[in-house]
Amino acid sequence: MNLLFFSFSLLIFIATAFAVEALWRWWFSTQSQAARRFSERIQAMGGAQSQSAYRVSLLKQRRLSDSHEVDQFLRKIPAAQTLDTQLQQAGSAINVSRLLAYCGTATGIGLLLGLALSGNWLTASAIAISGALIPFALLNRQRNSRLQQIQQQLPEVADLIARSLRAGHALPATMQMVAEEMPEPIAGEFRQVADEINYGLGLQVAMQHLSQRIPIDDLRFLVVAVLIQRDTGGNLAELMQNMSHLIRERLKLLGQVSALSAEGRLSGWILFLMPVAMALLLSITNPDYLFRLIEDPLGRVALGIAAVQMLLGGLWMRTIVQLRV
Repeated sequence: MNLLFFSFSLLIFIATAFAVEALWRWWFSTQSQAARRFSERIQAMGGAQSQSAYRVSLLKQRRLSDSHEVDQFLRKIPAAQTLDTQLQQAGSAINVSRLLAYCGTATGIGLLLGLALSGNWLTASAIAISGALIPFALLNRQRNSRLQQIQQQLPEVADLIARSLRAGHALPATMQMVAEEMPEPIAGEFRQVADEINYGLGLQVAMQHLSQRIPIDDLRFLVVAVLIQRDTGGNLAELMQNMSHLIRERLKLLGQVSALSAEGRLSGWILFLMPVAMALLLSITNPDYLFRLIEDPLGRVALGIAAVQMLLGGLWMRTIVQLRV
């Protein structure tokens, strides 16, 4: 019991330290007098251009933390690079260390809330783990939403490329036109492509970076079509027009599948989350009733079998409603 209490006390201390560090760095970088003076100087030097809706980073390598020591430490962890890629795909302005600080803060809050509501460490641990997963869930939702917006904008991008090529514009100028004419978030991605071309990376490298940043099959098909037609020749405008029609038809079919499977997906979520919600409710209102099941060896076996069945059922329902066209 003393070891368990010491472990959770250490966890609370680490979460509090991360929260204080994150708040201090946020205040120092945005609200301090030096930060405001630096922002005013940038605006005075940039003029009207500084009021634009986007910012271009000239750094080739993103920082994983505001602290150099923490940044070097996180670069040794492969999972940190994966988190940074997801942050870029979500269009988030925070870095990996700040995301981890949010997770630590949510863990500490969940642990304190669980202890205040139930008074036992098992329930508090479950709530703390759930709180730690909240920032990742929000990040995943933001990422999926942004990728879905980009996919919906791809037909208009293909049409704009086709019209620009028919008007006689070169392909790099066409990329700049897409960045200026299209709305966000697709405009920001093509703006980065245009900037990389202007900085001398070349069209092929810039388009490859675009396909790596945005893991969407339709966008990768568009990139492959542009690169192949650029090397072998042909009517790229007509190809973009055909691709625009194909993407629209695929999106229409995916929308029909989503509408037809909406009721089944909602029922699946309800069936998946109802046992977890009931277990948390019972652990708070009547802990002895649930602990009898946990303390009994047959009860633990039954809980394990139920958890595996729920996981398999959720994966099976997800496989059914996902259609690749």
